[in-house]
Amino acid sequence: MYLLKKNINNLLIKKGSKMENAIKKINKSQIKTLFVVDKNKKLLGSITDGDIRRTIIKKKNLNINVENVMNKKFKFFYKNKNDLYNYENLFKQKVFCIPVLEKSKKIIFFLIKKYELIKNFKNTIFLMAGGKGKRLYPLTKNTPKPMLKIKDVPIIERVIVNFKEQGFTNFVISINYLGSKIKKYLKNGERLNVKIEYIEEKKFLGTAGSLSLLNKNKINFPIILTNSDLISNIDYEELLSFHLKNKSDLTVCVKNQIFEMPYGEIRLNGRKINKIVEKPFSNSIINAGVYVLSKTVLKYLIINKKLMMNDLINKLIEKKGKVLSFPIYENWIDVGNKDQLKIARS
Repeated sequence: MYLLKKNINNLLIKKGSKMENAIKKINKSQIKTLFVVDKNKKLLGSITDGDIRRTIIKKKNLNINVENVMNKKFKFFYKNKNDLYNYENLFKQKVFCIPVLEKSKKIIFFLIKKYELIKNFKNTIFLMAGGKGKRLYPLTKNTPKPMLKIKDVPIIERVIVNFKEQGFTNFVISINYLGSKIKKYLKNGERLNVKIEYIEEKKFLGTAGSLSLLNKNKINFPIILTNSDLISNIDYEELLSFHLKNKSDLTVCVKNQIFEMPYGEIRLNGRKINKIVEKPFSNSIINAGVYVLSKTVLKYLIINKKLMMNDLINKLIEKKGKVLSFPIYENWIDVGNKDQLKIARS
């Protein structure tokens, strides 16, 4: 389907804007592309989600201006040219947008092709839901963390629905603490129009150990594995495509997080104080708790033995496995404590 979009402002961002603002804006758009313009709306460049991911992995400060990231070699058409009608070969992604310009390069409208049919992925989604949620106590005294509600919907249901809306319907959920309540609520997934099976831990196996209990003959690889208390709008199709294209053994979603030190930082030269920086900020690339695993990874697991995901990753690196990072910029909340739960509920 080809769409003509004349309300263009939500796809534009002004020169001089910060990348942080671009990320907020692109997160609200299905197009996943922004166009950088000057004060006269003359088109200067484009920014895609891929550009943002590359910026994150280079660990650049997201306080930089959009023109430092934008692509100046973008596809466009002039309105008065015949090639306006020869754009089909450019529409190769599930959502793609081409600006149509005046001679002055001012944007008039956008041509958009959108595939509205949801793809049906066979890949297994593995949800870890066995933890005690100690940091949320006493909320988790009688309720497993994945069953805590946000606007009357349990977190784990939100996670499942998000996957389903992107075409993933096969789930395995690892349960332990108060797991019967999760199982009683979700059952086999029929109510949500998905298929759910369960792994019931007899003891706490850590963030990766329960993978050892998978029935490999019933699993569709690669697996997407995530905590059941992560709320995000990650593009899982793009994540899976990245993993397959790069022939990765294990792909880790990573996110650029900015942390503020609560104290003044003293910078020394020997005993001499050169400078005091009040509550400085630092950028860190963190593990976002979402992974893609190929079948080859499972050979490093021992059945029913506790294993943390970080230890599995380090083991794989030690064995010369291919472990790659996939930067995410999308909205992401790890509901691990009361402050994060409050943010998710706001």
